Amino acid sequence: MKLKNLLFCLVFLFFGSMLFGQQFNGGLLGGLSMSEISGDRLTGPNKAGVYAGGFVNTYISKKSSFQMELDFIQKGSRKNPDTLDNSNYYLLRLSYIEMFLHYKWDFSELFTLEAGPSFGVLLKSYEEADGQILTEPPFNNGDLSLNVGLFFSLTQRWRFNVRYSNSVLAVRPHASGQTYKWNQGQYNEVLSFTFHYKL
Repeated sequence: MKLKNLLFCLVFLFFGSMLFGQQFNGGLLGGLSMSEISGDRLTGPNKAGVYAGGFVNTYISKKSSFQMELDFIQKGSRKNPDTLDNSNYYLLRLSYIEMFLHYKWDFSELFTLEAGPSFGVLLKSYEEADGQILTEPPFNNGDLSLNVGLFFSLTQRWRFNVRYSNSVLAVRPHASGQTYKWNQGQYNEVLSFTFHYKL
């Protein structure tokens, strides 16, 4: 519950800066997420989901800016059943509200690089394997990730973004409980494709 309270405070700051900061630009975004969970022994990304939200940004120099986003992201993993015996089916759905803080650099008139952290709060999780609903091990309520992406300007108001995101901390432990050096459990990996519209 404390994580959700923190998120609500961030939401207030997000929209407050959008309303009262004249030097800020804002807009909406939407698109597709392609995700996987590292450590589930499945190749990916193999789970499609919704990616939608809003953003505010401000320029600190001619080519440099900071952008905040508040997004709803569907993550997870998937394995379709074998066609012969309809077995080996797996589905993991994770729904997050995620706050991003990114540095952006306009290295040309058309392209912009971005990088930065994000913090997500887990809203809902659902896991199923061969018709059986799984509840263990449970997922953490939070997800801290690092992100890198590229914007392509389509018009003055429309931009297309490709972004890669990877959890810094494990979102849950391995089922066996084993850890090894940097591998402390399972991690979210997301490749997203979104359109950004400047209001």
